[in-house]
Amino acid sequence: MAASLNLSISKIFPSIRRTLQYIEWILLTVHAVNVLLDRIFYQGINANALPGGNYGEFVALAICAGLSFVCPWEGSRWQQRAYIAMEILCLVVARYITVWNIWGGWDLLLYLILAKSCFLLPYKDTIVTTIATGVAWQISYALTIPIAIELMRTNNALDILAEDLSDPRRMIVSGIAGSITTYLAFSTFILLLCFLVLAEQRSRQKAIALAAEVEILATDLERTRIARDIHDSLGHTLTTLNVQLEVAQTLHSKNPDRSLQALNTAKSLANQSLQEVRQALSTMREENFDLNAALKHSIEQINYNNRFIIDVRTDLPKLPLQVSQQIHLIIKEGLVNIQKHSQASSIKLWTQSTSETITLGLWDNGVGFNPLMPNSGFGLRGMQERVKLLEGQIKIHSTPEKGTLIQVTIPR
Repeated sequence: MAASLNLSISKIFPSIRRTLQYIEWILLTVHAVNVLLDRIFYQGINANALPGGNYGEFVALAICAGLSFVCPWEGSRWQQRAYIAMEILCLVVARYITVWNIWGGWDLLLYLILAKSCFLLPYKDTIVTTIATGVAWQISYALTIPIAIELMRTNNALDILAEDLSDPRRMIVSGIAGSITTYLAFSTFILLLCFLVLAEQRSRQKAIALAAEVEILATDLERTRIARDIHDSLGHTLTTLNVQLEVAQTLHSKNPDRSLQALNTAKSLANQSLQEVRQALSTMREENFDLNAALKHSIEQINYNNRFIIDVRTDLPKLPLQVSQQIHLIIKEGLVNIQKHSQASSIKLWTQSTSETITLGLWDNGVGFNPLMPNSGFGLRGMQERVKLLEGQIKIHSTPEKGTLIQVTIPR
């Protein structure tokens, strides 16, 4: 999952790369058109008197356009840092050599580069880049103000600013203060917006990765459930079937009637096995599962084969499907274990329900076992895992030759 969260920006946001590139081209085109119109229709200032000369602004636009084609979206970290630094340096120099920021074109391009840095660089690098860029941008702007004032005086331009030009210091301070305020407002907005987009998209990627993991886990759990169900139901039936076939084989010559009875029992068990396999594979699709009826059927199966004395006191309320199925399989596994291992003659099964818990009790008067010994067989482990799945508790009280008591408590 970690790998999926570290994808390059072009893979996480397939449209971001194209969108930012298109916006950059549009801004560059609009700025170039504005510069051309300014040169054609406004002759008050001689462009050759600018620090960048007559073509300095066009050269800067061409460099920015070229850089827009080589953005290292999937490059290394140092390439991405170098790219952002080059673009910002180009804009800062362009801002100085052209003096006039026609319609705020350079500012718009600068904010676009800050947005691009959010998607290329880590958070800390982006913050540092924004601060350093702001300082360099304001210095560049401050250096252009005296040049702009001198150009206006030389060319007798903008007589409306005559009062401001009489006090250049006030004009410089006012201009820088306004520029800083504007930069802080717009850069903060850009960073917050981009970080929000990043957080939302990365959360979505994480959710997709988690969903994939959950799907894999659900498949594994379903596979384990089917294995348990087949073991709980089919395992014992096939064991009994094998015993009946051995009886039929042994008594085939000596006692044909007894052999035929064993074969009939074996056939019945084979049919039962098929039904139990179908039930195990379709359990998850059942909607009207009757827990009390299922328990009654399991008890009848046990008593049909071994004729136990069984005392049953169960009256369980309507429970969620998954809980009902798991309770049924827990009790069924307990009954199968008694039938296979306990050599018991008497069984007691009871349930008790409250508004908070369901309590199950299963007792037999069989040979018992030592609970401290390592568990043997899949059955008891299966019971414990099912109880854990329901966030319940299981207690096993058993002593050799003194029977076994299993108590299960499950929260509702």
